[in-house]
Amino acid sequence: MYINEPIAKYLDDLSAKLPAPGGGSVAALTGALGVSLILMVLNYTIGKEKYKEFEEELKGALESAKELKKKLSTLIDRDVEAYKRLSATFKSQDGTIKEKALKDAACVPIEICNCSFEAIKLCQEVMDKANKNLITDIGVAAELLESAFNSAVFNVDINLKSIKDKDFVVNVRKAIDPQKKEVVKIKKVIINYVNKEL
Repeated sequence: MYINEPIAKYLDDLSAKLPAPGGGSVAALTGALGVSLILMVLNYTIGKEKYKEFEEELKGALESAKELKKKLSTLIDRDVEAYKRLSATFKSQDGTIKEKALKDAACVPIEICNCSFEAIKLCQEVMDKANKNLITDIGVAAELLESAFNSAVFNVDINLKSIKDKDFVVNVRKAIDPQKKEVVKIKKVIINYVNKEL
């Protein structure tokens, strides 16, 4: 779908009077951009003599970042699809169908949160081992990943609001709420480090 289309097509559809793509898809795209910046920084670091002592660790980070980029890229379109399925149930009188669609719609931004959380942790892990010439890209990556996480949380919340399965709601909160606090802390550490290096 959108992942294989020109960015202009995505932006045009995003700004048009269309139900999707919307905020959830944008959250995934934002996360994908953030982790792509981490990949760029790693690609400019690995193989340089100056950073040779960190090479094996950075190669591991590279593989993790590639996987996160792949997942977040997929979620750009999966959010669009989940919303379309959910919107098809709006007029349905069948509560079971609507509940399932709501849970499915919530699961996509939950995955975006998880991926963004893992990516910002990765950002912190490599920040002091990566090419110093790209330190601002580390900062931008952190800003984007925090934004992706928080944006996805909005989409989790709007779906949880209508879900009747209280155990599902409680379990999601137990997973997301601690991550949210940790993301704030990690982002602050990264930005402080970036500013110190500038």
